[in-house]
Amino acid sequence: MSDQSVCTKCGSPNLSWSTLRKVVPVDVLRCKECGAVNAEEDWLAPLLPLHEGRCINCGDRKSAGTCRNCGLTDAEDKQVHDELREMVAPIHDLINAARAATKQGRWLIGLKLASAASVWSATERHQDKARALRVWLLSAIGEPEAALDDAKVWVENEKDPSAVAWASLGQQQQHAGYSGSAAESYGKALGKDPEQVTIRARRAILLMELGREGQAAEDASVVFESQADERTLEIAMEVAEKLCDKFEAAFRDDEVQRIVSRAGVYAERSATLLAHKARLAAMEGDDVTAKRELKKAKRIDPNLPLYERVERLIRPQRTSWWRW
Repeated sequence: MSDQSVCTKCGSPNLSWSTLRKVVPVDVLRCKECGAVNAEEDWLAPLLPLHEGRCINCGDRKSAGTCRNCGLTDAEDKQVHDELREMVAPIHDLINAARAATKQGRWLIGLKLASAASVWSATERHQDKARALRVWLLSAIGEPEAALDDAKVWVENEKDPSAVAWASLGQQQQHAGYSGSAAESYGKALGKDPEQVTIRARRAILLMELGREGQAAEDASVVFESQADERTLEIAMEVAEKLCDKFEAAFRDDEVQRIVSRAGVYAERSATLLAHKARLAAMEGDDVTAKRELKKAKRIDPNLPLYERVERLIRPQRTSWWRW
C-alpha cells in the first residue's frame, strides 16, 4: 500500500481510494478536500474466467509453465500476488488481504488478490468465498459480462457446485436480466443451504415478477420466520405488500390472510399489511379491530389508496331507532 498519508497538493490527511474506469479500471488515491489525484495503480485486470492451470495474473493459457500473454512463470505469478498481499495487508493471507483491499476502495487490487485466493487458499471454504468476492468485484469495476462468464464457468467446472457458487451465478443472472435463470440458480443455492435468507428474499422478488405468486409468498414468509437482517426483511416486506395487493385484486383473501399472519410482528412495520389486516377484519364484521389496525396504518403512512376501500367496509354507526 502507498505509505502516503497527506495530500501532496493541499496537505490534507483526508485521502481515500476508489476504482475508476478509464480505458481500463484504475485504483486511484484522491484527496477528499481538494480532489487532487495522489496516486494511480493500473494493475492488469484478470477478466477471463478462472480455469485450472490458467495464469492468475491475466487469465490466459500457459505453455510449459509460462503465460503466453503476460509472460509470467508459475513462480512469478505467485510472487506477484504475494507482493500485492504485502502491499495491502502483510499480516493477512490472500483472502483477508482481498477483503481489506475491497474495504479500502481498491477494488482492482482486491480483484487480483481474490483471484489468487480462489486458487491458492488452503481450504475449499476460503476458495469459495474468494471466488464469490472475485465475481462481485468484476461486476463492481464495470465488467458485468466477465462476472457472469466467471460465475458460469465456476458452476460448470465443479462436480458439485456449492451454495455460494449457485448464489453468485444467480446474482449475476439477475443483474443481467435473466430472471428465470436467476430464480433457478437461487433455488439450487437454497437446496444446498436453506438458511440463506438473503438469497430467499431475492428469489421471492424474481418469482413474483415471473407470476409465481404462491412460491414468492412462501419465500417471503420464510424470511419473516427466520433470523434475517434489516435489508433482507425490507426486501421480504416489499414482496409481501405487493403480493397482498395482487391477491386482493384476484379475490384471494385467503392468501392475503396467510401472508399477514406469517409476517407476525413485522406486519406492524407496514402500513400496507396493517391496512389489509383492517380490511380483512372489516369483512368479518369486526369493526373494532378494523378501526384499530387502520389507525396504526395511518400513523405509518397517512395516504394509501387502500384506506378508502377499508373505510367503505367498516359499518357506519347506526343512529336511527329503526333496526332492520
